[in-house]
Amino acid sequence: MTHALKPKSLSGRLLLAAALVLPVFLGFSAYMLDLAFHRSLLAAEREQLNTHIYLLLAAAEFRDDEQNVGLTLPEALTEPRFSQPNAGLYGFVFGADDELIWRSPSARLWPDNLVDAVTATARPVTPGESQFATLDAGEENYYRFDYDVAWETDTGNRRYRFSVLHTQTTIQAERDAYRRQLWWLLGGLALLLLIAQALIMRWGLRPLATLAKHLHQVEQGETSTLQGDYPQEIQPVTDNLNRVLTLERTQRERYRNTLADLAHSLKTPLAVLRGGLNQPNENLPSTVEEQVTRMDQIVRHQLQRAVIGAQNLPGQKTDVVDVIERLAAALQKVYADKHIRCTVDAPKPAYFHSDEPDLMELLGNILENAFKYGRQQVKVTVEPKDEELRITIADDGPGIPDHLQHQILQRGARADTAQPGHGIGLAIAVDIVSSYRGSLGIGKSALGGAEFGVVLPII
Repeated sequence: MTHALKPKSLSGRLLLAAALVLPVFLGFSAYMLDLAFHRSLLAAEREQLNTHIYLLLAAAEFRDDEQNVGLTLPEALTEPRFSQPNAGLYGFVFGADDELIWRSPSARLWPDNLVDAVTATARPVTPGESQFATLDAGEENYYRFDYDVAWETDTGNRRYRFSVLHTQTTIQAERDAYRRQLWWLLGGLALLLLIAQALIMRWGLRPLATLAKHLHQVEQGETSTLQGDYPQEIQPVTDNLNRVLTLERTQRERYRNTLADLAHSLKTPLAVLRGGLNQPNENLPSTVEEQVTRMDQIVRHQLQRAVIGAQNLPGQKTDVVDVIERLAAALQKVYADKHIRCTVDAPKPAYFHSDEPDLMELLGNILENAFKYGRQQVKVTVEPKDEELRITIADDGPGIPDHLQHQILQRGARADTAQPGHGIGLAIAVDIVSSYRGSLGIGKSALGGAEFGVVLPII
């Protein structure tokens, strides 16, 4: 049940989070704005009541005659609400002993208990002090401002407390109107924010949609890699995906090439076996055993190369001359009808630190081409020099034109389509040489044919 309520898209998750967080944020903002507005109303109310106090002080007179002794105020004040009964603004003057001396016409209809509530104070009259407070009068609440004064007379100073009361109804009405406007404003703002959030997320998540589109193109085979510029947060993902795609494509190509290399590598042992069966002699069993063993080595070696590629194995060394002589002996049986003479010019022993099947595969492909295209002679020269091992294989065949010397090193390319073959032997040789950080070059030999030069580092 809980899984069904969860949005299945990133935009849905973000919108849900915004819809949950936004009311909390806006509610807190509304509370703080309402509190600030209420405080501003109270400050304004205090200033207004203080002004009314000054108005009463300006209108008050102290009389000492036969008719009246004490503080008096006129019936009509400049603030008309003081003269209107129950107008919401009321004025009072009390003596030092809380005796009611005067009240505005607006408070004439107040009951005595309400007047007593105004009269009762918890502090004595102290000239110069003021107090702003609230008064709970039962059915209605008031804001109250008291100001204590000392009035100088001929008989001495008299203390009075001037009090002004204003109903809270007006401020409460203003506050309620402000709250209604505030909630309408924040509600509209919340809606606009959600719409803006949706548009921003649509724009912000557009690179993911583009990435999905490009992945679909890769899946459909329309492109091999993810193209285009992505934001810096997504670019590492696309780079890693491209590396994975390249690795997968390379691995697939390696498997395909390995199958072709395996078929090509088995060609020579099979040809030797076929030649031995056509011309049986007392060495046939050993020839069969040797070629079957080599075929087994070739299969295992190619399967290993398909998984991990060529490796330089520390501590292992291969006798180069021995490998060349065995390959030449096998090829002379395959091309027995050509009576090719193969000479090897090399110091004995000449070692190379490598996997023997790699060296046999490398030299076997080049020697086979020499035997295939040579007329009467093939010459192999081995020169260990400094930290390099140079192996040169030359023949007296027709040679290779200059414009084809680079082309025939590519997989599937052949200089002579009249001869049978698949055009992958030299490509295999290039792969093996490259795996050992060596080089393979083609030129014209002194015998008149082609010359293949292999340079391998002595590790």
